[in-house]
Amino acid sequence: MKKLIILPLLLSNIYSSVIGSIERGKIDKLEEAYALVTRGDEIIPVSKLGFKLRKNDSIKTFRRSTIQIRLNDNTIIKIGKRSTLKIEEYLYNSKNTAKNAAGFKIENGTFQIKTGKIADTTPRRFKIKTKFSTIGVRG
Repeated sequence: MKKLIILPLLLSNIYSSVIGSIERGKIDKLEEAYALVTRGDEIIPVSKLGFKLRKNDSIKTFRRSTIQIRLNDNTIIKIGKRSTLKIEEYLYNSKNTAKNAAGFKIENGTFQIKTGKIADTTPRRFKIKTKFSTIGVRG
């Protein structure tokens, strides 16, 4: 009986940590991957679409690769060639929107970001850090 209770709790923790996925992109044929994801001490080459992203992942594209990620709140981030993005904070709950938050750090490169529900419900908690930037706001 105890084993049956523990297994669902472990599975819910694993799946709740997924915050989005890589939904499309252009692969770098030399690297045979879309990007590298740094997760803690692990560096993971992303060679297939649908790769699941987690909070604190750092995503780095190659010389000839681009990707598009979609987060759970429907935020869409297009990451250009030779670009690096760190997901520093991400919390989304459609039922309790007061605590929703997103924080990204752009190390270098080009990006297009279409904000989702977090920016609609708690705009002050949607943050992007950069060293330098040029911003074009649309809509």
